[in-house]
Amino acid sequence: MPDPVNNKSQPHQTAPEDRVPVAQKLAYGGGAFADNTMQNGINTMANPVFNMTLAVDPGMVSTALALPRLWDAIVDPFVGSASDNARTRWGRRKPFIVTGSILCGLLFALVWMVPHGWSQWGYFSHFLAMSLLFYTAYAVFAMAFGALGMEMSPDYHERTRVMAYKTFFGSVSGISTAWMLWLSQRPCFSDTLDGMRWVGAGIGLTIALLGILPALFIKERAQAAVTRQKKLPLIKSLKEAVGVKPFRQLLYSVALMAVGIFMVNSLGYYINIYYVHGGDMRAASAVQGWSGSTYCLSSMAALPLITWASTRFGKRRTLAAALCFPLAGTLLKWVCYNPAYPYLQLVPVLLMGSGMAALWTLLGSMVADVCDVDEFEHGVRREATLNAVFAWAFKFGLTLALLLSGFAVAFSGFKAELGGGQAAEALVIMRLLYMLVPATALALTIFIVLRFPIDEKDAYAIRTKLEARRAQPRDLSQATN
Repeated sequence: MPDPVNNKSQPHQTAPEDRVPVAQKLAYGGGAFADNTMQNGINTMANPVFNMTLAVDPGMVSTALALPRLWDAIVDPFVGSASDNARTRWGRRKPFIVTGSILCGLLFALVWMVPHGWSQWGYFSHFLAMSLLFYTAYAVFAMAFGALGMEMSPDYHERTRVMAYKTFFGSVSGISTAWMLWLSQRPCFSDTLDGMRWVGAGIGLTIALLGILPALFIKERAQAAVTRQKKLPLIKSLKEAVGVKPFRQLLYSVALMAVGIFMVNSLGYYINIYYVHGGDMRAASAVQGWSGSTYCLSSMAALPLITWASTRFGKRRTLAAALCFPLAGTLLKWVCYNPAYPYLQLVPVLLMGSGMAALWTLLGSMVADVCDVDEFEHGVRREATLNAVFAWAFKFGLTLALLLSGFAVAFSGFKAELGGGQAAEALVIMRLLYMLVPATALALTIFIVLRFPIDEKDAYAIRTKLEARRAQPRDLSQATN
């Protein structure tokens, strides 16, 4: 293997045995499409269906969104530990991926199967119950799916390429998610709820079919040490994982971004419908669809540049520079959401998409690098546990964001019964929150990322030491003692 420490002018070249076949990357991408849809589909349509169509109080909707994500975050470490400790004939990840994806597909369709005429508490109870079941199944899928991606290559740069496939196909999913509202508005449906019943069923089937692809086509790259290592106690494993300092920096970053983006994400719908389009949901749905498509297409277009820059300049510097684009984009929201020029709002979306693609691609790759640091410090491989803690941090931020999102709508003074005649003050408050909250989160995240300690040189040095350690005869069953 080339010595990256002594090669200052050129980045390390990935060895052939460390490269992941394109077919396996595509299968992982199919799982990423399902994963992104599971993660964002319900959030995207909750307010248009339950608040705007069924007139459920926005605080109740946000509570029904937040509590299942809190439950999801609680379940994640248990599922991650179970996957790390699994010793089945199919491996540690595949049984969880298949079970979780099929259940998520079924439950996604059931979320929208409600009639007109129920009370607010009836809708709230159904939405909460179905969401709790859905996100439990999602935890089963997501912890194993995320761990599988971290294990696909031991190479610093190939990990980024794998995550780029994940981001690319997640962005393709984002395009379909962005058009859900538009699809539910088609004239063949009686209203948004009727449309979402059919759209939800189709999306549920897609989740189930694409979600199982990683289990069918990716071979787990498990080392002999992993299959023989002693099962890891949950509490001790979590403490050791959180004790890895570079990992904590990634946890702070992802939690900040979750709060900053998702707390006000739904305000974009309200501003687009009630400020830009004066309450015309059908006209706004087309712009919303193009907005989501622009976000995802810009993410996809940026990925080759992101992977090149990461290889040339390192993950830390690439990510910090890339996050400046969404920072600029979110500040431009104030002038680009303009009733006279509805499509001007695509400008900040374009900047947001490219920068956020770097965030999700490189953070995932950096977590994989931290797995090596964890093994070096503690002598065990536990990708699913680290993925679970990382997901917990994201979902903690997301839960807080979703809980606050509905109350942010209520705080602004928005009244659903006023339709397009909303008070000017309410719309100003919405626009300020939509601009300033994510800008603050992005600035703080850039500050944290610049202090992340693992670069290419460190990563390959750690890998070399790990490979030397693995080659030594030792009692692997006592690795955690």
